[in-house]
Amino acid sequence: MINIPGIVVGPGGKAVASIDDEALRPPTQIDIFVDYMCPYCRRFEKDNAAEIQQLVDRGVTALVMHPVAILDRLSRGTLYSTRSAAAAYAVAAGAPDKFGDFNNALFAHQPAEGSPGLSEAELENLGHSIGIEPAVTRTFADDAFLASATGNTQAAIDLGLQGTPTVLLGGRHQRAFQWDGSRPIGETLGSMAAS
Repeated sequence: MINIPGIVVGPGGKAVASIDDEALRPPTQIDIFVDYMCPYCRRFEKDNAAEIQQLVDRGVTALVMHPVAILDRLSRGTLYSTRSAAAAYAVAAGAPDKFGDFNNALFAHQPAEGSPGLSEAELENLGHSIGIEPAVTRTFADDAFLASATGNTQAAIDLGLQGTPTVLLGGRHQRAFQWDGSRPIGETLGSMAAS
């Protein structure tokens, strides 16, 4: 198991508490490290998110999302990667039913590398557009969520993260490895379960 906090995603894309009961834990786990400014992360989500969510919904795998901030240098000093990751952690904490929708919205409205990214007001409006209450969106820039974004990023770098998306499969029960995109996630999980 990877010892970096993240957002555990349950059925329907809802952020949930960790499953502590061994009997209820799926046999595999997918850990996905994403930067919301990373175009490769957007492509990975577009190509694989629906299939991964189906596997989670069927209890085949657990999913832990790790929003990280490795592309802050590409947002003209606005620290967009940190701010968008903090917003994701805020939604997971304050509006867990909306996490999947917000994750999707961040990728759907992804700013270009080299741009300042979305402003705080634009991030909040993005949340409002999918039904997140203002009481939650006002916390997007809270110190606790910014600290989660920066601390979890550093922990991932310390673990060896070199880029995003990094997708680790079977981190709990088997050796974790970086998914290279050479075959669909479902096929990769199937081969792991058979080994």
